[in-house]
Amino acid sequence: MAINRKGEKSLLDHDEWTLVESTHLPEVKSLSDADLAAAGKRLRDLRNKQRDLGHEKRRIARGKAEPRGGSFPGTYEGPKRKKQVFAHALRRVNDEAGRRSAAASRASIVESQHRALAKKRRAASTRPANTRTAAAGKAEITNSKSVTKVHGAKVGSVSAQGKKAQAKKDG
Repeated sequence: MAINRKGEKSLLDHDEWTLVESTHLPEVKSLSDADLAAAGKRLRDLRNKQRDLGHEKRRIARGKAEPRGGSFPGTYEGPKRKKQVFAHALRRVNDEAGRRSAAASRASIVESQHRALAKKRRAASTRPANTRTAAAGKAEITNSKSVTKVHGAKVGSVSAQGKKAQAKKDG
């Protein structure tokens, strides 16, 4: 369940509240990348601390562990709600970091596309010149079947001479 700012402020001390308050929308956009990363690390540590404290309080309530520290036993509801506040703040920080990295990625892609387009426009055209004849034309391929050693007029006479010679021998 979402906790409003007033509820967050009532749960946290001053230092924690200033950190969580800086993660709300108008302020989170003004943070630098380094400040955003530092806030994320600090929120993660605070969330983990409250998570561990809540686990310990639940174990004490169930009788599985001995109470440590002061005489006031306390419940695990306080650490649980504080953990929720820190988790929500951490999610806001992570979302903003994701938005920033996505915007940087998009800007990088657009910039590289512009460079590629400029390079393509500078390159020489590979199309032939728009003239009547672009080149010498298609290379001629000779038919190897039509090339013979005997002239065409002699082909028939040679076979006829062969028939006559064979007929003489047969007799």
